[in-house]
Amino acid sequence: MGLTIRAFLALAIGLSAALAVSAAESTPMAPDAAVCQAPSAPYPEAQRKFHPGHYVSIGRAEAPNGFTAVLGKGIAGVQVRYRWAELEPEQDHYQFAAIARDLASAKSAGVQLVVLIEDKTFVDEIPTPQYVAQKYTVRNNNRGYSTLRWDPFVISRLQQLAARLGAQFDCDPNFEGVGFQESSPSLDDSALESYGYSPEKYRDALISLLRSATASVPRSRVFWYMNFLPHNQHYVGEIASAVIGTGVVMGGPDILPDSRPLEKLVYPYYGEFRGRLKLFSSMQHNSYRHRHGDKNGDGDYWSMEDLFQFARTKLHVDYLFWDYHTQRVPPGSHNWDDAREVIARNPTFSP
Repeated sequence: MGLTIRAFLALAIGLSAALAVSAAESTPMAPDAAVCQAPSAPYPEAQRKFHPGHYVSIGRAEAPNGFTAVLGKGIAGVQVRYRWAELEPEQDHYQFAAIARDLASAKSAGVQLVVLIEDKTFVDEIPTPQYVAQKYTVRNNNRGYSTLRWDPFVISRLQQLAARLGAQFDCDPNFEGVGFQESSPSLDDSALESYGYSPEKYRDALISLLRSATASVPRSRVFWYMNFLPHNQHYVGEIASAVIGTGVVMGGPDILPDSRPLEKLVYPYYGEFRGRLKLFSSMQHNSYRHRHGDKNGDGDYWSMEDLFQFARTKLHVDYLFWDYHTQRVPPGSHNWDDAREVIARNPTFSP
């Protein structure tokens, strides 16, 4: 990387450290919220929290009811999605009560919590606070909204959010870490151009965000959902190389063995970085209805057992996130009942 990237990273890491020190003074917290004292230096990779295995990924609708209904044999933790706008309803005013509630539920159940920050949606809902939405959040090709993550202002605000989260939750042993959504912005070329995108800007911004976030949660993990980086897919590998040893866990949102774009452009990174980064992937709705021959084929649905084995042996995952998807849509596809059976048969696994 050139001087520009190094300068950008140095600035970001310095900002993160300053934010972590000042978080307790400037973050509105609940009366009973403890402030987490940061260590003198972030923990090295080998000393960070590491509770691999099966995790259940649930949404905001299920989380307030606790995790009893979704937990069972072999489940090491839960991943809960939180919209950025819910965590920071106004600039510099943070609301972490939902995370504190869910962390208490995880602790009571003896499992880990991963906090997934949503700044991208696939439905007609804006995920970001108004001060970000009005200029930096735009319509995407998935009937939702995407944030312009290559913009320095957006990155600085995500860094600030991660610093506040670390200041409150990093000390808790059941807080496994924080996650950021997929790298794909889901915007066409004309939109990318009009919003000032370049693959170099995006590469540098993601490196800055990930390295800063690992400094802000110095005992915990940062889960990076990578898939596509428009106009230079090779930069995914550069980003991954730049965060080796920092506590980043690299993975993606789709376990779809018959997807040609994933097979060609994304899955090779799992093998390339096996043993160099901790790895994860996720079974989302598309996995539960994935057919042999991909979505355009008329083959049988992949079994959940075969999808699990693909993730374990081909993607070499340490963590596996399963959507709490209770419906069989379309009929004949899979749901959480099928996933639970696979988890129970394979309560522990190694890549």
